[in-house]
Amino acid sequence: MKKILIIGAVLIMILMNYKDDNIIIPTSSLRFRVIANSNNIDDQNIKNGIERSLESYLIDLTKTASSAQNAKQIMLDNKRKIEEHIDKYLSENKINQTYKLSIGNNYFPTKKYKGITYNAGHYDSVVLTLGHGNGLNWWCVIYPPLCLLDHQESTPTEYTFFVKELLEKYNI
Repeated sequence: MKKILIIGAVLIMILMNYKDDNIIIPTSSLRFRVIANSNNIDDQNIKNGIERSLESYLIDLTKTASSAQNAKQIMLDNKRKIEEHIDKYLSENKINQTYKLSIGNNYFPTKKYKGITYNAGHYDSVVLTLGHGNGLNWWCVIYPPLCLLDHQESTPTEYTFFVKELLEKYNI
């Protein structure tokens, strides 16, 4: 009986933590995009670093938002603080890089990700263009916060390891 309960608990944990790789963007959302200066490795590294720093900052800013429109207004109200955050990141990392921050209706190219095609178009968004903006871009959705879902790819491995330990512990 004890083994059946443990197996049941393990299966429930696996099902509760199952993550569908196909992230569908709600119609009412606020996107976030960072465009690199160029495709050279240094510019791509700058893009990736500032994306990580700014993403968590923006999601924290919008944690009390009740809608995409409300999240956009919060961004507009805090544009100067966002620019200060960018300036601080660039300064602390000794990066001499110009940028443009646009909050509003911005263009996004077609993107295919995990088997889903996201159509090109103009979307409510926060767009950071570094330098000339001729490099590859990164984007996600900050309201609702789907960026965080996409960065949790290590979670299934951790649960698999935990399940394996549990099964070994009880010789199941």
